[in-house]
Amino acid sequence: MERWYWICALLCLVGIFKEFRPSEPYVTKYIVQYKNVTRDELTHVLYPIATYSYLGTLPLIFLVTDFLRYKTVVVFECLALVGCYTLLIWGEGFNNLKILEVLYGFASSAEVAYFTYIYAKVKRENFKKVTSYVHTAIIIGNLVAALSAQAFISLNLLDIRQLNFLTLSSCIGALILAFFLPSVKKSIYFHQNLPLDVSKSLLRNNNPEETVHSSATLVTSITPVRNPCQVLWKDFKLAYSNSHVLKWSVWWAMAAAGNYMIRTYVQALWEDYAGGNDRNTSIYNGAVDAVHTFFSTILALSVGYLKIPWSKYGESLLSGICFLQAGLLFWMALVNSLVVAYINYIILRVTFQVMITIASAEVALQISPDSYGLIFGINRFLALIIQTILTLVINDENGLALSERNQFLAYGCYHLGIGICYALAFIVLCARSRSSSDSTLTSTFQPNQSIIENRISDQTLGQRSTLTSP
Repeated sequence: MERWYWICALLCLVGIFKEFRPSEPYVTKYIVQYKNVTRDELTHVLYPIATYSYLGTLPLIFLVTDFLRYKTVVVFECLALVGCYTLLIWGEGFNNLKILEVLYGFASSAEVAYFTYIYAKVKRENFKKVTSYVHTAIIIGNLVAALSAQAFISLNLLDIRQLNFLTLSSCIGALILAFFLPSVKKSIYFHQNLPLDVSKSLLRNNNPEETVHSSATLVTSITPVRNPCQVLWKDFKLAYSNSHVLKWSVWWAMAAAGNYMIRTYVQALWEDYAGGNDRNTSIYNGAVDAVHTFFSTILALSVGYLKIPWSKYGESLLSGICFLQAGLLFWMALVNSLVVAYINYIILRVTFQVMITIASAEVALQISPDSYGLIFGINRFLALIIQTILTLVINDENGLALSERNQFLAYGCYHLGIGICYALAFIVLCARSRSSSDSTLTSTFQPNQSIIENRISDQTLGQRSTLTSP
């Protein structure tokens, strides 16, 4: 087996272990019941801290990931997760929970290293394969964690507190595996020079002619080292000057922000439906996560085999999905049925995952492979900025601090606004297309009309010459 297969397999194991967190579907219920924290304190004080930590650390992580050559940041992510769940189990007091949220935000931002590490270790022709592998590993970790959580809770094998020990053990396993990842010697922006071992091998060569020949071959086959800032700016400008990339990227950022808000605060809404702090309330959060993960995966994979010109139907499709999501969010906020809320949430998550897959593919088709990390990272950062604004206005104690149901009404209005914007864009494009087609028909018709008039004039002159001739 080729070496890159082993590297990819090890990275996938890291992804599975770090995403195997069976306590996640019940984290809100756990904190409220075991940490002496009210739902209002959790949703208006603690959860917003994770968002602010995410925003504050993502630019730094984005800059140092390439400089530190990926592996170090992957290790830091796993280390932050270990610290996070250690505090969740044994930490006491409100301040410990605040530190926990800071660590969680850092771990979320450091995840970018996991997705980009493999590109520095394999050849470009294997990019598609390894991308599918590392993303599939994340899905497997999430799916197995959700199924395990629901099974343990439903069969009364473990309670929601004991699930945290499973999560912590899995994160420790991911940390141990991350130390065995091979180091990266060359990266895209900051480490484009020759590896040190290549230079040493040239110096150790005893044959001067072979040394000269090898050096010449290497110099001619390797592109010159470029200024990282210039490369970043060139890739940025080239990508976002493309209207197609800009259209899908803007939707990506806005939709991802809304999706993250829904994921973060939906458990508090379910607790409101399920009876608050009643420990005996039977809830199926794990099953819901498993169902939407399974269907999202199947449908997202199916999208790749559909021969649909998404660029042609982009605006209408995006607006229609946003209108659907807005309706589901309004329904969730107004209904009193936990089952209906579960079903609506599954539909929301599946539609988002399918559409984000389409958006990622449409953006990737228009940009160079070397700029994938840059453009996707910028889109993610824009989503985080929007998410932070939504958190400040809707959730934070210094903002509106809306109740759970009113929060989801606000999210519904947000998605409705996105749908209206893309619907208007679709109408404008249709109007322009019709206007251009009309002008084309007019320009085509006018020369034909002039030809007819000239022919009529020639025929008239011919008739007059015939009449006047002897």
